[in-house]
Amino acid sequence: MTALDEYPERGDFAPISAQSARALAVSMDESGFGVLNDIVPASVLATLRRTVSELIEHDGFKYFALNGAAWCVNTCLGPLFDDVELLALLRQLYMLKMGVPPPSDRILPVMRVLAGTQGRRHSCNFHYDSYVVSILLPVLIPCDPGEPPGHLVMFPNLRNARRSPVVNIFEKLLIEKLLAPMWRLAFVQKALSAKVVTLTPGNLYFFWGMRSLHANQACAPSRVRCTVLLHFGDPHERSVFKGLSQRLHAMRLRRMTRA
Repeated sequence: MTALDEYPERGDFAPISAQSARALAVSMDESGFGVLNDIVPASVLATLRRTVSELIEHDGFKYFALNGAAWCVNTCLGPLFDDVELLALLRQLYMLKMGVPPPSDRILPVMRVLAGTQGRRHSCNFHYDSYVVSILLPVLIPCDPGEPPGHLVMFPNLRNARRSPVVNIFEKLLIEKLLAPMWRLAFVQKALSAKVVTLTPGNLYFFWGMRSLHANQACAPSRVRCTVLLHFGDPHERSVFKGLSQRLHAMRLRRMTRA
C-alpha cells in the first residue's frame, strides 16, 4: 500500500459549488484561467508528495505520468474525483462554451511528475488538450529563491473549440509539431500575449484546454515538479478518428522519452 491509498473524508476538501461556473467561465474567457483557492487540504498534498517520493525511489529520478481513473479512485484524491458538485460545475462550463451537453460525464485524471533531465524534455512543449475544460492542481512546485518554478505558461484562447475531429487533428499536427519551436521564442510569446500563471499548491486552476495553447515552464533537473490534471468534455470521444489522435499523442511522448 502506498501513501496514495490513504482516503480522507470529503469534508477535508473545501466545498465546490456549481454556481461558480459562470464566474469561472468569464475569468477563463477574459484572462485565460479561473481559480478556486485552497480546495485541496495540506494533508492530501502531503500524501501525494509522499507517494511521488516513493515512486521516484522505486523507478528512478525521471519523468513519469499516471493516466486514467484507475490510479485515482479509492485514493486520497477520490473524494475530489467523485464530487458531484465538481461534476456539475464541469458540465455547466462545457455547456457555457459548447452550447450542448457534454458527450459523457467522464473525467480523465492525470498525474505528471517532472524530474531529472528527462523532466526538462517534457517542459515548454506547447499543446492543445483534447478536452474542452482542464483543471490543474499543483501538488509540488519548486519555490526556492532564484530557481525556475515550472509555472504554467499559455497563449490564452488562441483558437475556438474544434467541433470537427479532422480539423482538430491536423491543426494539432501543425501547431504542436511543425511550429513547435516557434512558441518558445520570447518575442513570439510577447507578441501573442502569452501569460505565465503562478501556481500555488492546493488551488484548482481552470482553463479552456482545447482553446489555450499551453505548457509548463522548465524547472531545474535536480528538482521535482508534480501536478494533477483533470480533463473533462471531449467533443470527439465517439469519433472514429479518436484512436488516431491518441496514437499521435503516444508517439509524441515516446519521442520525448527517447530524445
